[in-house]
Amino acid sequence: MGAFTQTDLFAAVGIELPNEAELARRFRAFNEEHFDGTLPRARVRWSNRMRIAGICDHQRRIIRLSRSYHEHFPEDIDDTLKHEMIHLVRHSHDAAFKREAARVGASVHCREYPGLHPRARIVYICPACGSIYHRTRQERLFCGTCSRNRFDTRFQLILRPPPTRIAARSAVRIGTGRRVGPRRRTVLAAGDLFE
Repeated sequence: MGAFTQTDLFAAVGIELPNEAELARRFRAFNEEHFDGTLPRARVRWSNRMRIAGICDHQRRIIRLSRSYHEHFPEDIDDTLKHEMIHLVRHSHDAAFKREAARVGASVHCREYPGLHPRARIVYICPACGSIYHRTRQERLFCGTCSRNRFDTRFQLILRPPPTRIAARSAVRIGTGRRVGPRRRTVLAAGDLFE
């Protein structure tokens, strides 16, 4: 017997993602409910290639939702759709975008899952806020949130050390030295987990 795909497993337990007609219906409903019908019409499509939650091409007016991401998190479909709808009028994650996301009840960032960063072998951490950045090569980088998109050396990202046997046995809260437990993860000062 061959290997099962994620879609096969979802079908086996009865979880089915909505079809594109249902996504279009949700788009129209959210446009009326949250934007008073003012957003331009857009097509909503599933993507079998994307790993992030979604993407909006505001010039072509196409919103693409990741099938693989939403197979991991089917409860995030409406959240991702509202997020991408905001991108039809707000193209970056600036302060106005974040205010609009809070108003309509949409997240600003998607969740992590295994396979989200398949080629990223290097992980950086901001020493100030604990944000995690995945990259494919080593670079000199700065936290865009803390340095406000300027090159402030106080917010230069540090390379996450590779996991060791000692770190795998017990987690420690960075900065406090407090032991968290034998979860095989280390907790950052900002509360984020990384392996």
